[in-house]
Amino acid sequence: MAEGQSELAVAPVRLRDVTERDLDAIWRLNERSVPAVNSLSIKQLRWFTREAEYFRLAECSSRIAGFLLCLAPEADYGSPNFRWLNERYDQFLYIDRVAVDLSFHRRGIAKALYSDAAATVGERFRMIACEVNLRPKNDASLEFHDRLGFRPVGTRDHGYVEVQYMVRPLPF
Repeated sequence: MAEGQSELAVAPVRLRDVTERDLDAIWRLNERSVPAVNSLSIKQLRWFTREAEYFRLAECSSRIAGFLLCLAPEADYGSPNFRWLNERYDQFLYIDRVAVDLSFHRRGIAKALYSDAAATVGERFRMIACEVNLRPKNDASLEFHDRLGFRPVGTRDHGYVEVQYMVRPLPF
């Protein structure tokens, strides 16, 4: 191991489906990631495990490094952001949330999860869609999505938060 590198920097990342036993750790990571993602309950997470088109996590050194949760457009989901996209697009994979533990930032975790989602379920969809906070501004997410080729398609001010909607054609 090179000087200054931690074990986490060189440990391989393993992607796998989220299970019931992961929900407490996923919930804690989600809550640490607010306001970049919305807060949610364990009950809501259980609903996502049943309804999500894609709900996987990245593990590194037996720790949850991050997760990605996506829905199909036919999901019975009341999110105003999901509805906004659903009114304008069809055949899209909706990224409801992505969160990466701070100790794993800038290590390709989110990109690995996005690439895996595109490879795993992407053939069913023409595009992948998400929203990113403009207020409070999430510069890291805006830059990440720009690097992956997402383009802005609209904004919406919810009062407490303003979001930018972004889409990208599939496949990656």
